[in-house]
Amino acid sequence: MSETASPLPADEDNVVMTASDLPTLKHGTLDLRHAIVISVAVMSPAASIFFNSVPQAGLVGAAIPLCYLIGFVLALLVANQYSEFSRELPSSGSAYTFVTEGIGPGWGLLTAWIGIMAVLVGVPYSFVLMSANIQTLMQRWFGLNLHWSFWFVAAIGIVFAISYAGIRRSMSVDLTLLIFETIICLILALIVLFRVGEQGGLTAAPFTLAAVPANGDLTAGIIFSVLSFIGFETAATLGEETRNPHRNIPRAVYGSMLVVGIFYVLMAYVATVGYGIDHMVNGYAQDTAPFDTIGRRFGGGPLTAFIDIVGILSFFSAAIAIINGGARIIFAVGRDGLLPRWLAWTHPVHHTPVGAILALSLVGLVAGIGLGIFLSPIAAFAFLGTFDAMLILLLYLLVNIACIRFFWRKRRSQFHWLRHGLVPALSLLMVALILVAALASPGDAPLNFIPYVLAVWVVLGLVVLLIVRKRLVVPV
Repeated sequence: MSETASPLPADEDNVVMTASDLPTLKHGTLDLRHAIVISVAVMSPAASIFFNSVPQAGLVGAAIPLCYLIGFVLALLVANQYSEFSRELPSSGSAYTFVTEGIGPGWGLLTAWIGIMAVLVGVPYSFVLMSANIQTLMQRWFGLNLHWSFWFVAAIGIVFAISYAGIRRSMSVDLTLLIFETIICLILALIVLFRVGEQGGLTAAPFTLAAVPANGDLTAGIIFSVLSFIGFETAATLGEETRNPHRNIPRAVYGSMLVVGIFYVLMAYVATVGYGIDHMVNGYAQDTAPFDTIGRRFGGGPLTAFIDIVGILSFFSAAIAIINGGARIIFAVGRDGLLPRWLAWTHPVHHTPVGAILALSLVGLVAGIGLGIFLSPIAAFAFLGTFDAMLILLLYLLVNIACIRFFWRKRRSQFHWLRHGLVPALSLLMVALILVAALASPGDAPLNFIPYVLAVWVVLGLVVLLIVRKRLVVPV
């Protein structure tokens, strides 16, 4: 975290802490691969392609691969800003730090306000559908019918223990899970492509506009693809713990994007040709588990079982990454005095932000089980995921603006018309259009309440900003 522009509250009763007094994370404990893993895990590539593609098929039919290809390009535009900022300001605060430095402490506080809600929403989002799926599979395989909330509590307890034990251990677990899910998905992809290819069914049609049905909505389909990339920026939260962060964090941002982008395009194509180009709208879009259907058709029961396990583990690895990344954002904000100081407390041995990890786990537990019971796990998953995506899109807007201002005003000698001008401006326009489209048509109840909830949260943030703005100072 840059101490030269951290918005610390200062008044007669508060003494601004010096840099040596502030709690810190363990520097240099992570490598490039760890930073890549956390971003890939948050995007939960297998779960995203398994579930996001279902409503997407109803919108664009067989053009799902085209949507992911376009979404990949748009996501790379946003990644540029996080990469450029991370090269200059590696920090656990991520967007909070970038906006503080680029626009000012007040906007930084608003970014923290939005970002904290995004983190709080992201935790139960990762657990609720996973727990419901575990309940279904345990009943199917073993006849054990325990309520999904039991698996929710067990899963969040395990994730807390892993996160508490240290970031390296967390990323090692995530790496293992990601390797497993990638291997299973690639096995399925190879089988499908080989079998369909033997029958002469491989075609480039899913990458063309002709694949979109007459009453389809390509824009909405692209939105689903872009939302599947949300989380790539999580590598930036490891900026204080990664070796040579000025080099490795930007590489991790782009590296994770490239890995997941290629995976999405490949698996979207496999899903389309495997299910059948002519059966996407009336078949795939009505199938609650289309990859199960594809697995049974091309690999039988054992492969289908592995696919089910991959769907669960993808959510589990995402939960580990979200809690670790989110805890570091809360740690950074708490260290700056904008949240209670206990949220910045770190374990003396493991050097983990235990206060923030505990807070996220408890909030996720209460919110996830509460919403899951009130709405149903599937409805809660849709509500939390859509709300979280809109919050993250707001952060992207602020980071785009901050990038232009920061490099123009504070790094004028380094300002590049493409990286710091055209790309963030184009990214700003694209993100704004996607956000407006998402807000204009969020979906049926309870999703239609999301724009109002979002507006209330932003207004509350502005009120808080007005109340504390005189206490926001930039320490020398």
